[in-house]
Amino acid sequence: MDRNLVNIRDLSAQSTNGANQTSAASTELSRLAIDLNGMVARFAL
Repeated sequence: MDRNLVNIRDLSAQSTNGANQTSAASTELSRLAIDLNGMVARFAL
């Protein structure tokens, strides 16, 4: 297999993994923000 094609395949896999990690982190951050808003709302009452 051509070396450039192997490099492209590997970089594509790394990009996919990075995108998945970014998506998971974004979901977790959203959950934390919702939790924080709930805690702050308790103090506002």
